[in-house]
Amino acid sequence: MSSSSSPAQTKRCPYCGAAMVLRVSKSDKNRGKPFWKCLTSYGATSCNGFEWVDVTSAQAQQPDDTYDATVLNMLKSIKDLVDWH
Repeated sequence: MSSSSSPAQTKRCPYCGAAMVLRVSKSDKNRGKPFWKCLTSYGATSCNGFEWVDVTSAQAQQPDDTYDATVLNMLKSIKDLVDWH
């Protein structure tokens, strides 16, 4: 991920208010499923904020063309994160 690019979606942790980062599950049970993880969960003062991305809810709230653009942006963000690591 280049320094000029940024995630298409941002979210604040509902527990501590810190920024959350979009990740993709690598577990066998949920492989490929996107989720939000609080950035403070990586430090000593961890709040363990975690939320699965609710793709169904996002689709119900947006027209198909907007939903498609949102999904494409999320997939690009996920790909950038995977490529970055």
